[in-house]
Amino acid sequence: MEELRSTEVLDREILEDARKKAFKILKTADDTVRSQAQRWEKKTLKAVADIRGIYAQRVEKVKEEILARLPLDKRRLRSETAEHFLLESMESFLDALSRKQLLSVLDREFSERLADCPGLESKAVLLYSGMTGEEAGTIVKNREWELKRDESPGCSKLPALVLNAPSVRVSASVEKAAMELLEDKRAELAACLLGQGALND
Repeated sequence: MEELRSTEVLDREILEDARKKAFKILKTADDTVRSQAQRWEKKTLKAVADIRGIYAQRVEKVKEEILARLPLDKRRLRSETAEHFLLESMESFLDALSRKQLLSVLDREFSERLADCPGLESKAVLLYSGMTGEEAGTIVKNREWELKRDESPGCSKLPALVLNAPSVRVSASVEKAAMELLEDKRAELAACLLGQGALND
């Protein structure tokens, strides 16, 4: 009987010891898990903070680039708008000219270019566009050049002449004259159309 009791006590002690060891193992495991969870949380928070910092730097950089470009973009846009208005106004001006005035502009332009080329050969072909053969004939007067309509895709819709001689090529057009005038008087025209502020662009 005494032996049976001592065996029970021994069993209880073994169980108690095993329970204590198991508790200690579980507590250690629980502490390890908690510690790792805290470490991961810190790492995650740091990673999120780093990402936010990088993102904030990028946003700031993009913002600075946009603000740096903004004055140039505004100026370019104003310049493009002014150019558009100038070209539109020139087109309206040319549309308002009479046929006689357009031909007079072409006559003057062509005569000035011919004056720079003395001794032109009689064997030459004169291409005309934006006008009739009869109108072209009145500009070239009594020259013996062969008159031909210019059928090329890029030919001017406004009156234009191109003289192809063996030694020289002479061209004049109302459109080119208008563009040259626009180039020479751009500042004055811009100031008249858009005000003095347009000259700052």
